Amino acid sequence: MPNEPLPSPLPALSVCGVKMTATDRLLSRTANRLRLVALGACFHRALLVLAAVAAGALLGSRLLGLFPAGWVRFELLLVVPVVALFVAAIFARKPGVERAARVVDERSGSKELFLSAALSRQSASEFAAVLHEQAEQTAATLHPAKLVPLYCLPGLRNGLLALAVLAAGVQWLPQLDLLKLEQGRKAVTVLEKKLEETKKLTELRKEELKEKSGVMKEQVEQALTKLDKTLKDMKPVEKAENAKKLNEQAQDFSELWKKATADLPKMMENVERAAQQFGANEQAQAMKQMLDKLKKGDASELKKALEEAHKKMEALAKMPEGADREKQMEQLAKELAKMSNQMREQLGDKGANEAMKRALEQMSMAKNKDAAKDALQAAADSLNLTKEELEKLAENFKDANNLEDALKNLAKAKQLNEDGKLDGAGAGDAKTMADYEKLYNDLIAQGQGQGQGQGQGKAGQNPGIGNGGTVGEDPNALTKTKDEKSKTKMGAGKLLMQWKEEGVGETGQKVEDYQDAVRAVREGVAEAIRNERIPPGYHGAIQKYFDRLPEKGK
Repeated sequence: MPNEPLPSPLPALSVCGVKMTATDRLLSRTANRLRLVALGACFHRALLVLAAVAAGALLGSRLLGLFPAGWVRFELLLVVPVVALFVAAIFARKPGVERAARVVDERSGSKELFLSAALSRQSASEFAAVLHEQAEQTAATLHPAKLVPLYCLPGLRNGLLALAVLAAGVQWLPQLDLLKLEQGRKAVTVLEKKLEETKKLTELRKEELKEKSGVMKEQVEQALTKLDKTLKDMKPVEKAENAKKLNEQAQDFSELWKKATADLPKMMENVERAAQQFGANEQAQAMKQMLDKLKKGDASELKKALEEAHKKMEALAKMPEGADREKQMEQLAKELAKMSNQMREQLGDKGANEAMKRALEQMSMAKNKDAAKDALQAAADSLNLTKEELEKLAENFKDANNLEDALKNLAKAKQLNEDGKLDGAGAGDAKTMADYEKLYNDLIAQGQGQGQGQGQGKAGQNPGIGNGGTVGEDPNALTKTKDEKSKTKMGAGKLLMQWKEEGVGETGQKVEDYQDAVRAVREGVAEAIRNERIPPGYHGAIQKYFDRLPEKGK
């Protein structure tokens, strides 16, 4: 008998070049089959448990609305077996050699032969050698497949049945939503989608304002600089050349003024109408004062009010949920609603009105607890956009005012040029349109003062007193006129000075109709000027012409 111990069955399996004995092969194969049995059993149990959990989730989703409706779908049928296999792989471990030896002894009736051989594998006694020899002889007659058979059909049947039931539930179980939870989730989804749309509109408008910012201001500044140089180049002896340059400047400023005031006349009209409608309302009067400043290019008061509302909005977004926050949010919403109504009635600016409307809409969305924080932040951004809209509007008003002052100064410069008193050398200290206005007013006043004195008039039967100059016109001079049709409607919705009669009418009736027509034309002049956006420099001449219309026909 050899004096060295026999090698261990398991170490022989992991050492390359060592010949495996029959006992080693039997125990190794038995252990592998035992692991497969354990893996199948664990997978079977996990599959049934997960299928039951999925069925419960399906029932809770479809009947009670505990989970989103689209959460339990056919994809779940693939998730359940995959997760079950993963669980089985973790918990089903390969049994040791002693466990395999016990199973072989129990199922072969070898009375602990293989267990004793496995336990005495390190022993060098003669008894251990005899024991190993008997185990080898017995192992040669045993088959692992008979000792540990693999029965997978029952487990496979149960698993497929569970998945089939689950698939039937996904396909045919109706969505009842008894607790109305799914309805609430859908409402939140719609709210979140709408909130994202409003946020996108705010961002797009901000980008648009950024692109347009300063474009008109730069054009106005360039035009004013050019006008300043033109006026300072004027020479009294060059009346024809001066008139040509002034007319060119007037044309340029008229076009620029129309462009700058494309939307402003409607706003001004709304301000005046609202002031009459809400004259006794203190808040409306306060808003009117703010808008009066806005018309002069100052939006500081409106911006201050919006900044205060913005700070309150940010504070509400940081507050925890509760009755206090709801109360403050409701109060702020009322304040903003009043401000929005006043701005809509008294201002009428599309951009500012839409931004304020969007802020109020987002504040209304903040009543939903799931979207409160995001909605309040979006409302704060909309208030910032409203402030930017007002800043742009104030800039537009300022540009329009500058252009209007320039057109008025051009009209006065033309008058001085006709009198031969337009001298650019005297405008050396003038820098702004206000400086030119003061300078030209003084020159015109001086001319009117010099026209008073001793002289004899020619129009009346009795000689007049005065020493004034001529009106600056040559009665013998040739003039050239151009016939044009006015695009402005100068009547009150009917043709003027036209009668369709046969024979001779009564004189008194014709005179009365003529007077009514003249009064209708005079009343429509201001509206026609506004509708046609006539530059300010021409308002006085047009109004003066129609005011001089005789009320008695010849």
